[in-house]
Amino acid sequence: MKLSQSKIFLVCLLSFVFGVGVASFIVISFVYVYSALLFLIVLMVVMWSYRTYRTIVLWGVFFILGVARMLLSQPTMSDPGFIAHYNGSAVVIQGVVAQEPDVRLDHQKLTISAHQVGHSDVMGRILVKTELYPEYQYGDELEVKCEISVPEQIEDFAYDIYLARYDIYSVCWRGAIKKLGSSKGNPVMSAILTVKTEFMDSINKIISEPHAAFLAGLLVGARRGIPQYLLDAFARTGTTHIIAISGSNITIIAAVIIGFLQFLGVGRKRAFWWISVGIIVFVIMTGATASVVRAGIMGIFVLLARQLGRPSRATNALVFTAFLMLIVNPKILAFDAGFQLSFLATVGLVYINPIFQKYTSSAPELFGIKEALVTTLSAIVTTTPLILYQFGRLSIVAPLANILILPAIPLTMAGGFVAGMLGMASASIGSIAAWPAWLLLEYMIRVAETLSSFSFASLEVGQFHWVLLVALYAVMWWLAWFCNRKAKSV
Repeated sequence: MKLSQSKIFLVCLLSFVFGVGVASFIVISFVYVYSALLFLIVLMVVMWSYRTYRTIVLWGVFFILGVARMLLSQPTMSDPGFIAHYNGSAVVIQGVVAQEPDVRLDHQKLTISAHQVGHSDVMGRILVKTELYPEYQYGDELEVKCEISVPEQIEDFAYDIYLARYDIYSVCWRGAIKKLGSSKGNPVMSAILTVKTEFMDSINKIISEPHAAFLAGLLVGARRGIPQYLLDAFARTGTTHIIAISGSNITIIAAVIIGFLQFLGVGRKRAFWWISVGIIVFVIMTGATASVVRAGIMGIFVLLARQLGRPSRATNALVFTAFLMLIVNPKILAFDAGFQLSFLATVGLVYINPIFQKYTSSAPELFGIKEALVTTLSAIVTTTPLILYQFGRLSIVAPLANILILPAIPLTMAGGFVAGMLGMASASIGSIAAWPAWLLLEYMIRVAETLSSFSFASLEVGQFHWVLLVALYAVMWWLAWFCNRKAKSV
């Protein structure tokens, strides 16, 4: 069977993704990879006049390239120029705070890009845990005296793998820190984080807790200050995504806003551009970290897929998006649950959502509530098996909780953003403007607390075998294929 160039391109991308996945779990010598790549290139030259064989060899080349990309992302611990080479040693490190500090209730964690150990030049990142005060900022140049070590697994949490996706292979839990300078980071990022800090300070002045912390979570993904009981309520009701900056969060909210705008009479194309600009502004306001940028890309992709219309084009665009992300950081494929959930939520919104839309076409819109329901269910269907596998928890009330909460999010975010901006100019004016947002925040908190109080709200399913995970997605793929085929035959 002769394949179109579009399908050949798609399989090439999938081969690369598969190669990254294989190299994530199997240790492969780079010598074998290099030899295989040379062999395939020679074979392609020999088979060039045979289109079928040439295509198969091309897929093999992309597979090997995926393996090679994953291997190249792994650090060389024996290299004295890499910070992890000194794990297990007491050293003096000089470096710059490379990310916004992760501030908790009783401590802060600093991601430091090291440039010197003793008198030797090095590169690489190290995570330093220190007291809450003195506070440090992005771009601060620090000198840290401590014994650095290899990250270890914490109970059932693979903390070492979690940090590895950020290229962190060294940690320091108890060290003496001396500030050497400031403003050593990217000036654009420094400016963004300064505006973000002022904005969050404004929110804290105009709205009381826990509503202020909740609003900060909605707008910039900050969880600091959100009470544990409220975090537990969101977890039990399957609504944690509303305060986590992920592709699933952005795509769901974007789809809900589009549905609401269409209900108001705004055309789909015009809504696409408005929401795309809104996502870009949102990414900038939250600090434009790598994970947030990926989430924003996923959100814009869903909107683009709806504009493209044809599933084949959407498939190629989706896989190409994943391909580009894996080129930048191949570790996210196997070790980043956020990327996995974002990708699966996007799959649900692109492929499952049209099926649900068809079967609910006769239902009334009701101010965009139907769009919120269909969009949420589409994402829940495709992400639930992975949630069961990763976290062993199933929220029974998640569909109802999302139906009740999601429609309120766009208005809450809009009202909270406006109030926060006004509060930067005048706390009094901001406090008055914040009342509508406070009422919506109170409503969402009450919904989460009420639904989470039911004994059946959430079930702990324990260990979920990977065979069941694969089986569920296989059944899901078959049902989607069957429904689409049935729809085309009608």
